[in-house]
Amino acid sequence: MDALGHPEKAFLCIHVAGTNGKGSVCAMVASVLQEQGIKTGLFTSPHLIRVNERIRIQGESVSDDLLGKGLDQIEAVEKGLTRLPTFFETLTAVAFLAFREAGVQIAVLETGLGGRLDSTNVVEPLVTGITRIDLDHQEFLGETLPEIAFEKAGILKQGRPAVFGAQQEEALEVLTARAAELGVTVWNSPDLVDVSGRKSSLEGQSVRVSSQNQDYGKIQLPFLGVYQLENVATAISMCEATFEELGVELDSDILKSGIENTNWQGRGQVLSTDPPILLDVAHNPGGAQGLRSILQELFGRKAKGILVWSCLSDKDPEAFLHILKPHISELICVELDLPRAIKGEELLRLAENAGLSARLLSISDAKTVLPDLVAASAFGCVAGSIYLAGEWLSSEVPDPGEALQ
Repeated sequence: MDALGHPEKAFLCIHVAGTNGKGSVCAMVASVLQEQGIKTGLFTSPHLIRVNERIRIQGESVSDDLLGKGLDQIEAVEKGLTRLPTFFETLTAVAFLAFREAGVQIAVLETGLGGRLDSTNVVEPLVTGITRIDLDHQEFLGETLPEIAFEKAGILKQGRPAVFGAQQEEALEVLTARAAELGVTVWNSPDLVDVSGRKSSLEGQSVRVSSQNQDYGKIQLPFLGVYQLENVATAISMCEATFEELGVELDSDILKSGIENTNWQGRGQVLSTDPPILLDVAHNPGGAQGLRSILQELFGRKAKGILVWSCLSDKDPEAFLHILKPHISELICVELDLPRAIKGEELLRLAENAGLSARLLSISDAKTVLPDLVAASAFGCVAGSIYLAGEWLSSEVPDPGEALQ
């Protein structure tokens, strides 16, 4: 950042960490800020289809020209660095450069991994947020919830307000203790925001929302899943904390419109209603629990369907399949073309160990056969990796990210 003239200091930041839900929360907060008329940047990861999606300005993916300009600026200074930046560090820096170039007023930043040592943690945020913490990336963050919570708490900054989403007690204790050490004012969203009156179908879900500050009335959410209610509560608390810091009144219509217009693919996304086919980026046990709740609610507690599945080697495939097994009549395994992806034969072995009927297909073949298979089943679902979701949704477009790799 020093070599680039500290682009991260050219705008205000909202910084979000967590295990599950942080991307959805970031997307909702950014959408509300944009609705308010604030020029807004959004940095998330990973991308579904094109690397440009990670960096958004006013809801639009960064252009190839602006992405390329940032890469040129980094290339011009990287020889003077003590080491070459990583892929994620490069994209984080490109995001900061793009936001500065575009005159972004507030950027919403999702951590990539953990928080304390994440490259996004160079910012001095206006507000921080931590969504639900669960077991994930244990090889980097620690084997226990308190250890992982310690890493997530690393984004908290002296005297800056923080919003905590719903947490397990042992994680909340770590977060609260660290906040107290830093003199951080904590907004505990489960205590501050009430989300009730939920109605859900393949067409979406609606809820009634109120906080200690105001009644927002009925909101039509752009994604499925009861777990999203936690994310909505966290996002609303973050918006209220942010507007308080800005000294601006948060209009209920602005917040409602911002959340309803949030564009965030791959989270309980309905690809087809006839036959019913869903897509979800669930990839760890917590995500699998959330997906199971969607399937049970939409199709019944005993319903079984076809799961198109892939998994990366640093995840927990056994736990993922165990959670979803009661709702799987057949597993279609897809091998992703990634170094970290579990190979096809190993996917089949994992399925066999779980007692599941499985076959190995390419993405294109899985897309072809899934509608016919679902006709004889309750539903179809694509899940297991955000990279699988991206490949499923993608069309043949050139990706500048390939050059970065």
